[in-house]
Amino acid sequence: TTSGDFPLVRPSQSTLKGDVDVFVAKLNDAGSALIYSTYLGGANVETGTSVAVDTAGSAYVAGLTQSADFPATPGAAQTVFKGEQDAFVTKFSPDGATMVFSTLLGGAKADSANAVAVDSGGSVFVAGTTRSPEFPIVNAAQPAHAGNDEVFVSRLNAAGTQLLFSSFLGGSGWDLGWGLAVDKSGAIYVTGRTDSSDFPAVNAHQAARKGDRDAFLARIAEAAGKPGA
Repeated sequence: TTSGDFPLVRPSQSTLKGDVDVFVAKLNDAGSALIYSTYLGGANVETGTSVAVDTAGSAYVAGLTQSADFPATPGAAQTVFKGEQDAFVTKFSPDGATMVFSTLLGGAKADSANAVAVDSGGSVFVAGTTRSPEFPIVNAAQPAHAGNDEVFVSRLNAAGTQLLFSSFLGGSGWDLGWGLAVDKSGAIYVTGRTDSSDFPAVNAHQAARKGDRDAFLARIAEAAGKPGA
C-alpha cells in the first residue's frame, strides 16, 4: 500500500514509513470486520508476496524489501540489509499486535521471497529468486549459484533465529521460484519457471527443456539436503 490512511486495527506498525509498505490484515469469518491490520516496512519500498498461517493462527508473511531500516528483530537469522533488495520473512502473533520475529534473507544483489509455508513443528520454509552468488547457503542440495536469477529454497527454525537449510536451485540461465509446499516428511516441493537448458532434472518426467521457458517442479528431501525422486 501507498496509503497513509490505510485502515489499521491493533497494528504492530502504525505508520506508513516509506513510498510503499506491506500491509497485513485479518478479517473475521463473515468478512465484515477487521480483526487486525498493520503496516510492515521501512523507509523505501516493500512488497508482500505470500502469507501462511499456522494452527495457532499466527501469520507468516514473505516478500521483498529495499529498505535498510526494515524492521528485523534482535537475534533473527539475518538482521542486516545486505543488497539492492533483500527477501524477508515476518511472523505475527494470532492477534496481530506482536511481531514474533522478522528476518531478512539475502546477499549483495536483488533477492525476493515469493512463497512461504510452515510445518506442524513451526519450521518456516521460503522459496524465491536471488541474483546474489553469496546468498546464505546451509546444508545445500545445490551450493553454487549457477546463472543469472536463481531459485533459492530455505528453511528457518521456529524462532526465526537460524537457517537450518538453504540451497540454490537452477542452471546457467534465468530461474524463478514462485510456489512452495511441504509434506509430513519434511520434503519440500518448489515450482516456478526456467529458461536454463541445464536446469538440474533428476528422476524426471521431462528431462529436457522444450521451449524458451519451461515450468518446473522439484522435490527436495530437505533432511538429506539432496534432490528427491
